[in-house]
Parts: sequence; C-alpha cells; structure tokens
Amino acid sequence: MGKVTVNLDTKKVRGKGVSKVMKVLSNDPVNPEFSLTLKGTILEILETRPLQIKLQGLAGKPLEGTFQFNAGSPLNVEIVDVRTAGKGWITAAEPVVLEEGRSFELSLSASSNSKPAILREKLILDVKTSDGLDRSLEFNVQLDHRDRIVLQPKNNIKFMDKETRNLLTDSKPIEKSILVTGGDPEVRFEVTGVTLDDRIQGAFSTRVQEVVAGKSYRVWITLSEYQATPTVLGKMTITTSDEIKNEISMWVMGQFPQKRQTAP
Repeated sequence: MGKVTVNLDTKKVRGKGVSKVMKVLSNDPVNPEFSLTLKGTILEILETRPLQIKLQGLAGKPLEGTFQFNAGSPLNVEIVDVRTAGKGWITAAEPVVLEEGRSFELSLSASSNSKPAILREKLILDVKTSDGLDRSLEFNVQLDHRDRIVLQPKNNIKFMDKETRNLLTDSKPIEKSILVTGGDPEVRFEVTGVTLDDRIQGAFSTRVQEVVAGKSYRVWITLSEYQATPTVLGKMTITTSDEIKNEISMWVMGQFPQKRQTAP
C-alpha cells in the first residue's frame, strides 16, 4: 500500500475526542475495502467557558455576559486585541487577566433589538503565543433577543395522519404539549386560560399544568377521536396575566386518513 496523506481542517473539527472514519480501497482481491479509524485530540489555543458564547435577554433591552477563556494547550497566550467581524452588534471590554498566560475573563455587551430575534456575530481575538507566532482566533457569538413569553416548541401544533391513523383502531388519545416560559428570569406570569376557535373546538381539548409557579407552564392539547374530514385546522389562544404579552396564538392542525369507499 502506498503512502496516504490525510488533511484535517481544525476550524471545522474541534473537541477533546475527535474520531474520523476513512474508507480505504485496495487491489487486494480478498479484502478490497476496509475502514480506518483516526482518533485524536485537538488542542485549542483558547477554550471558552461556557462552551457556547451566548448573550441572552429580553428584546428591547441591551444584552450582557461575561465569559472565561482558558489556554487549551501548553502554549502560553497573550491577548493583543479584541475585535468583531460582522455587523458590529457586540462590544467587548478589555480582557481581565486571571492567570498570566493561561486564563482570561472577557465581558461582552450587545445593543438592544426591538423585536425578538436570534442574531450571530463573530468575535476575533488576536493573540501572541509562547512559540512566537501571532494568531487570530474566531469565536461564534449568538445574540438571543427573547420575547417576554416563549413557547417551546414555537412551531404550530400538527397531528399528522401517521399518528391519527391509530384512532381508527385504538381509543387511546393522542397528546402533545407546549412549554410556556418567561423569556427572562425577571418575567413572572401565569397562564390564565386556553381557548380553541369554533373550527377545532369539537376535535381537540386542552389542559394547563403548572411546572414552576409564576415561571413555567405546560399546555397539553389532546385529540381523542378520529375525525371524518381530511383536515381540521384552527387557532388556539393562550392567555396570560402578563400586562404586555397577554395573548399568544398558534395554529393547531389534525390530518386524518379517510376510509376507502368500496364500489357498490
């Protein structure tokens, strides 16, 4: 077998335990193909704590956060400059040295965004390492401008025909749920009710479960019976005690496989 060269892009693959599988082809008539597993550890010049750099808070208010950067290899590190690449949404304070050459703390802030949105920016640290090289390190920063009240999942609720088919032979109801939480720890509220419009009121039922008083609730949507129409679609509205976000509406849909009609 000849010499094989493998290139690994360390910007795309990071972590303490990296494993890659290669398929090797040869002219061996008995074993023409076999797998070769490469395992290793990629040392970061600087590792972040927490791992994901994320600024989170309510839409309409500035975001702030403090993060720790630790040397991930034997090389000592000096942070020379901190800058951003992108829209310029974030601002970085001067790094605080916790341990010379090994550990730093960096505070980031982002201006307010009028509407809930998830934005992304790049943070670049220009550093000098003890091997005499100058490096530019890129870190992804997520800006999560949150609504006052957040639904998880935030998508519309769908009961697909693969699920509802069981109602033809099984009387067990189908349930799905939505977690309703505050977008920030300072938001306190109660779920005061759930209503269904006339198009789906007869097909679905709902109930509210308190998870953490004043902070988190789960709304359950139950489908108990098979419906004779192919699709049932309507709106569900969750009402809350929050003065600003007192109503949240979403679509609820049910698809039902129809019984085949036999020719007379």
